[in-house]
Amino acid sequence: MFKLVAFFLCFVSLGASAFAGGEKLDVGARAIALGGAFTGLANSSATLFYNPAGAMLIPYREASFFHARPYGLKELDYLTFSYVEPSLLPRQYGAFGVLAKRYGFELYNEIMFGIAYANSFEKKFLYGVGLNYQRAFIKNYGSAGAIGVSVGALGLISESLLIGVAAHNLNAPTMGVSREELAQTYAVGLSYKALSNLLLVVDAEKDVRFPLNLKGGIEYRPVSSVSFRVGFSSEPSRFSGGVGAHYALLDLDYAFSTHRDLGLTHHLSVSLRFGSGSTPEAAARALAETIELAFADDSRPLKEGETLELNRATAAELMRVPKMTRQLAERILRYRAEVGKFSDVSELRQIKGIDEEKFRHFSKFFRVEEK
Repeated sequence: MFKLVAFFLCFVSLGASAFAGGEKLDVGARAIALGGAFTGLANSSATLFYNPAGAMLIPYREASFFHARPYGLKELDYLTFSYVEPSLLPRQYGAFGVLAKRYGFELYNEIMFGIAYANSFEKKFLYGVGLNYQRAFIKNYGSAGAIGVSVGALGLISESLLIGVAAHNLNAPTMGVSREELAQTYAVGLSYKALSNLLLVVDAEKDVRFPLNLKGGIEYRPVSSVSFRVGFSSEPSRFSGGVGAHYALLDLDYAFSTHRDLGLTHHLSVSLRFGSGSTPEAAARALAETIELAFADDSRPLKEGETLELNRATAAELMRVPKMTRQLAERILRYRAEVGKFSDVSELRQIKGIDEEKFRHFSKFFRVEEK
């Protein structure tokens, strides 16, 4: 009896969180533990559901699987998959992603399949667009589908502060003979790295049909292998929290969220990174270096006779080398992360884009002491 009452409440009394009509559901245990505030953070493959521009922040191929059963009701099961491919093309040509979602049960269900593309302008402005096919099925009534457009942007304000904006179903798609409008939402979010292991996030999200939803969260990472998170949202009023475990190529994230009327929901995500050296430490370092490169100052070039230790040079230091580009600096950093330390300056020839002429020029500014 309780399940019938709860099921009815989910569709009638939740308002903005009702599970029907292409609603934008929070996805990913990490994001949900942070209250669903992910528009300005956007640094895992789950970003495809929040802000497609975030695909440019992901340094390695990453696939993520997510499952939740809200309030213990199997009729509300939803599953998602997301994958970001950042290295199929040269980095300057952007990153791609694919996503899928299924929600519901045999009497009513929704599915979504989508593709996304992201790129950057001058490294500090990231932009992305997604096309999502959404279909709803009702037993004995058939199914209908529509294509929605999502867009997003991220601005790197400083090495610690990011701001993101996103719009979902921007083209106002309609579904079925009744031309039911799919949920159209707009969001703006901030992420602030208060300390090297402490992150603050906040979002303001507006579904055009419902009140403004404020979201926020805190993530604390005492060691590289463990994260703790808490969060909240206002529409509906919800408290959330969770933990993440990071080992080798795997991230395992758990979250819980509470509803004042319907109780507790558990959420689980499993994420896999692909690529040599794609450990949690390397992924975090690569993300930090990507942001550092965006703010690297090349106005103080090295002088003749000055050299950098090739295995210790930071992104900012690499940009001081005359004629160094951000793309080449990024490839040098990626080589160190994936292949290992340079044993000799001559290994610079292994970097794509460094021909013999460029090698002769760059070799004057590097040395190798640490092997």
